[in-house]
Amino acid sequence: MTSQGSAWYVDFFRIDYLNVYGHMFTEERAEKESAFVASALGLKAGASVLDLCCGQGRHSVQLAKRGLKVTGLDLNPDYVELAQQAAKASKVEIETVAADMREIPFANKFDAIVNMYSSFGYLESEAEDLKVLESAGKALKADGRLLLDMLNREWAIDNYVQNDWHTGADGTLYVERRDLDLATSRMHVHFIVVDPKGGRRESIGHNIRLYTLTEMTRLLERVGMRVTAVFGGFDSEEYGIGTRRMIAVAKKG
Repeated sequence: MTSQGSAWYVDFFRIDYLNVYGHMFTEERAEKESAFVASALGLKAGASVLDLCCGQGRHSVQLAKRGLKVTGLDLNPDYVELAQQAAKASKVEIETVAADMREIPFANKFDAIVNMYSSFGYLESEAEDLKVLESAGKALKADGRLLLDMLNREWAIDNYVQNDWHTGADGTLYVERRDLDLATSRMHVHFIVVDPKGGRRESIGHNIRLYTLTEMTRLLERVGMRVTAVFGGFDSEEYGIGTRRMIAVAKKG
């Protein structure tokens, strides 16, 4: 696995990610999103699927429950272990691997690759993001499909709120600040974390490149993939300026 030093996507996912966003990750939501994925990709029982940036395995487990042969890949070895624990608790089997998404250690293996919850755009440049797509293309079988679930840049601009906050189940306060750079199309979200006793610290947060559909179409074409469908959310709604998500489906070849 390639060492990433102290990049934000190492530090944030090591400590704060599940604490900040864990309240959103319900089993019902994961089941609904995974049902959409299976439908959008036309996946049948026995198909091989890579859950790229699988995190704690919430989608990997739900896809495995549908009879799919699932491999979960994540940079964080602790998340890979959590994914295996979740699979065992649900009485399903998945394979897991700790690896960099730019260096997927498989070739011509998967019928489909899914990348959920805005996990594309983390890296430092468009050139590095392109490496992810190249690696995914190599890991797909001929005519394999890639599904990318991304925040819709147009929606993010139209609904931009710089400051927000929420309270965790244990009483921890998360004060959120969003800085959107229109010149680079990057959204930097960082947090001040205040524990129930008043202790305060800053979290590195996350820094994500938001792509337009035009940009994604061109990037995918550069790696030999063709966009075949775009959705605005997990109810299969049509993609548009007003949809929160931009879920692109592309076919290899």
